[in-house]
Amino acid sequence: MYTHDRSTVAILDWLAAIGAGSAGELAASCGLSPRATGARLRAMEDAGLTRSLRLLHGAPALHVLTRRGLRAAGRPELDPVAISASGFTHLLAVARVAVALGNAGHRVVGERELRAWERAEGRPLASAEVGLARDGTVALHRPDLVCWGAGAPIAIEVELTVKAPARLRTIVRGWARSRLVGGVVYYATPPATRALRRALRSECAGDRVAVIPLDR
Repeated sequence: MYTHDRSTVAILDWLAAIGAGSAGELAASCGLSPRATGARLRAMEDAGLTRSLRLLHGAPALHVLTRRGLRAAGRPELDPVAISASGFTHLLAVARVAVALGNAGHRVVGERELRAWERAEGRPLASAEVGLARDGTVALHRPDLVCWGAGAPIAIEVELTVKAPARLRTIVRGWARSRLVGGVVYYATPPATRALRRALRSECAGDRVAVIPLDR
């Protein structure tokens, strides 16, 4: 039977909150050495708590919790993360931003956990309204990460590619009007930054939404 020691619990908690991460992010976030992290992850995968996928050449493997791992983390209401070739790079970038924010002292959770909290509360907590869904209910856009603190939460978006202009303006407009969050920070690649700045000017949202180069 696999023993859930303190390091294992830290990995379970982080993966449940953020969704996915490589061994490097898990080592940095849980205060473990790379060797200890690798050993923990191998043992956890052997125990059926995690699974790993390496989909891009030169990129590290991403680790996610299985249903068994989510139960071990005390989060059975969450679904396992599905990793696709198209979403792999984004998941890795989100994990790296989450580690940086966590190391800066912020309490960070991911989109899946926010979705679960909002479902339990029956109302949006840190999401933007972006029109109406097909069934007539309010459509919500949830951020990739949320920083929680003493004041209003801060929505964090990780933007790697350029969205369609109309879609991007709709999201930016939703964030500009939202009073659920204290502000929004986009970590973006250069092409996405240019598109975001155009959308911010169009929607006069520069006082509510900040854009930071992803490499920072």
